[in-house]
Amino acid sequence: MLVRLIAFLLIAEAMFGALRVAGLLGQLSAYDFVAITLIVLRGLVGAGQFVSGWLLANRRPQGLAMAPWALLASAILTVFEVGLNLAPTDIYYWLRWQVTGGYALYAVSAAAYLRTRRDHVSV
Repeated sequence: MLVRLIAFLLIAEAMFGALRVAGLLGQLSAYDFVAITLIVLRGLVGAGQFVSGWLLANRRPQGLAMAPWALLASAILTVFEVGLNLAPTDIYYWLRWQVTGGYALYAVSAAAYLRTRRDHVSV
């Protein structure tokens, strides 16, 4: 049940991330190199989140292997995008570290849970 919830959250985050990246593509020339790099990386990580969420939802073993990496990559990227404010975001500056910490807590705990599930399945 919890694996299904994580799969849904991964797919939803990937879809909302794709909408955000698509909205920023028209304004790409207004940003510096670091922001452009982070925007492109967010698109790539979003693709990984979608694929791993889809695999988890369909109960494929590859999803258990891929999803923790997608979650951790997204958490690391969130530190740079939101926490350090290096990419455009809609989050108020006084809430950025709370949001970053909350997301990191979610991502690390979900990745740890999926890792334990993967270890139990492979035994």
